[in-house]
Amino acid sequence: MGNRLRIKAMVLTIGMLAGCDAVTPNLRESRLLTGSEMDQITAGSVGAISRAEAHARGLTSQATASTNTLVASSSGMVAGAHTVNAASWNYVSSQLSASAGNGQTVTASGSSYVYVDGENGVAQIDAAADAVSAGGGASRTQVSINFSGIRTSRADLAFGSVTAAACCAPFAEAQIELTGGAGGPYARELRSVSLSNTRGQIQTRTDIAVISSALPMIDPGQMSGLLTPLGSPK
Repeated sequence: MGNRLRIKAMVLTIGMLAGCDAVTPNLRESRLLTGSEMDQITAGSVGAISRAEAHARGLTSQATASTNTLVASSSGMVAGAHTVNAASWNYVSSQLSASAGNGQTVTASGSSYVYVDGENGVAQIDAAADAVSAGGGASRTQVSINFSGIRTSRADLAFGSVTAAACCAPFAEAQIELTGGAGGPYARELRSVSLSNTRGQIQTRTDIAVISSALPMIDPGQMSGLLTPLGSPK
């Protein structure tokens, strides 16, 4: 939990470093992308590639998989939709989920790659998650990956979370592979890992933030001190 709070503090820090360059995308003219557009989409210096699969074997088994990616750029058009006009700003958001259940053998898997490549270096995250449950008619698996990336004139930031879970069967396995990378004058990676493993049920989650900045970054602990009013009780 402590590392997760540090990641949130770092996201707040990068917002302060970016100053007025960080704005919220205008979604009034957004539209759903076609399947081919979602395979790999880019805007300026940010992009995302994602894949989700789910399989189940059994008479009443169920399996679903979906991906959702948004890319916004301050300098042009994305998939035919105009975006907000702001200097030196790009944004990408990638979400995927896969789940399977009610089968003798069920699997769910997904992978996602998000990158932010600006003047401050590069911030990128590459992740893959798999979950398998077998040996019981009520077997269930689920995988979810949620990433975002922001590029401003002063900093590049990629962050998000990955979750994999399997349960309700004699054999249950869930695993996550996650790699973060950052370059530039000042770079930092924060990561938080949680694992719950009981008989017939396992869930693992990783939160990550990768920052590449043109300016020195404030430590999350120092940021908390700066945000605490003078005279506040400890």
